[in-house]
Amino acid sequence: MIFTLFNDFKDKKSLEIKEKIDRIADLGTNILIYGETGVGKDFWVNYLFNISKFENILNLNCGDVPENLLESEWFGYKKGAFTGANKDYEGKWKKAENGILFLNQIDLLSLNLQSRLLRIIERKKYFPLGANQELDINVRFIFSADHDIEEKVRDGSFRQDLYYRISSYEIYVPPLRERKEDILPLIFYFAKKRNLKVNLEEKSIELILSYDWKGNIREIENFINNVSILGKELKDEDVYNLLKDSKAFFETYKYSEIKLYELEKEYIHYLLRKYKNKVKVSKILGISRKSLYNKIKKYEKD
Repeated sequence: MIFTLFNDFKDKKSLEIKEKIDRIADLGTNILIYGETGVGKDFWVNYLFNISKFENILNLNCGDVPENLLESEWFGYKKGAFTGANKDYEGKWKKAENGILFLNQIDLLSLNLQSRLLRIIERKKYFPLGANQELDINVRFIFSADHDIEEKVRDGSFRQDLYYRISSYEIYVPPLRERKEDILPLIFYFAKKRNLKVNLEEKSIELILSYDWKGNIREIENFINNVSILGKELKDEDVYNLLKDSKAFFETYKYSEIKLYELEKEYIHYLLRKYKNKVKVSKILGISRKSLYNKIKKYEKD
């Protein structure tokens, strides 16, 4: 199903990413894929895995496990290495053998673990905790980051030598607001996953495309999931309810055939929710506080 999604992408920036991945899918080159939270970095990594020769993929998030437990979880340990180590544990990294080891949010890794990771990447060997002998590791490393790591190198929170090691090949995934043509394919993709029928008029589609989707793909997925809980169809009303507080709503509807009374009511409610200050809202609207109170009272009766 995910292949259908990538084939449906029409945005030039996404097509360029797809072309880059197609070229290097079967190589052993380290890859750094970066972009805002929720842009779909893991989508692209899974796409790479599915078209590659690699046998398996292991996705580990660098921020999921406390630092004091990360080494034992990742690299394993020998019996007696610490209190509670009652038997040998091979660690999660072993599961990636002959496959892809995807280290997500590498920018969250501490400087101490960055140093250890650098040595492992260089030598393709590591010590489990309490072990006297190194283990070989045969994996292809892929890394992701939510932030520009070069900036972290400059402020000293990320090792420059490690950055050079992990970024043999860099892929930047732009936010959805910069690749609008991907929005509808994503809407249909997640709707299909949730067995949700899509029934939208042109104005609602225009509104969806005008919206910023600051949470990127994750926000679209959450939107579709919430709609599916309430029914079996994505309707204009669902789009309206999600986006009615946004700038996109007013830009999309300001020249439509919506009644002036309805537009004023929605706009006042929008300002009150945004600023939570009636004095400020009355100044923005250019009316007295008394006039604003009268309007609010009138709308509350409707």
